[in-house]
Amino acid sequence: MHPSDSVFSDNGPMTSSGESEQRVGNAEREAAIAALNEHWQAGRLDPAEHERRTTAAYAAVTRGDLDALFADLPGGDPATRTPAAPAPVQGKVVAEPYEGSSAQIEPQSGTGLFPPNSWVAQHRDALMGVTPFVALACFFIFKSWVWFLLIPVAGVILYSGDDRKKRRKQGGG
Repeated sequence: MHPSDSVFSDNGPMTSSGESEQRVGNAEREAAIAALNEHWQAGRLDPAEHERRTTAAYAAVTRGDLDALFADLPGGDPATRTPAAPAPVQGKVVAEPYEGSSAQIEPQSGTGLFPPNSWVAQHRDALMGVTPFVALACFFIFKSWVWFLLIPVAGVILYSGDDRKKRRKQGGG
């Protein structure tokens, strides 16, 4: 080999002959590791050698890197064979319902337990802000922690049925 025919990489010299410089992907690396596992199970590799070659397979960048791992093993490098097809994506593809279809969900109307123009509906944010202080005062007066349950109960009562997206679109909150 002529010195101008070699290319140097981080892993040392490689030949510039087409196939060995071709980059490999995850499918080729996984095929090489599966083949190394088969050679180990067949007794051709001891555990330390298997570990060394498997680590090198994970770090392989080119076909030449993988070829070197199989130079003394029967069957050759699986990366030179046709790569395995990637695993299919699991799950369903969900399409957006088209305009006017019956699959669309209508937003909730109204503001829950209170009419839209009632005093409570208009001041519910302030009422929710005051609720922890009311619970704290009741705690000291009645000496029972149960009053702190007033906070989530007030949130459920004040905001039940509230359509937050609708309020954001209207600029209300």
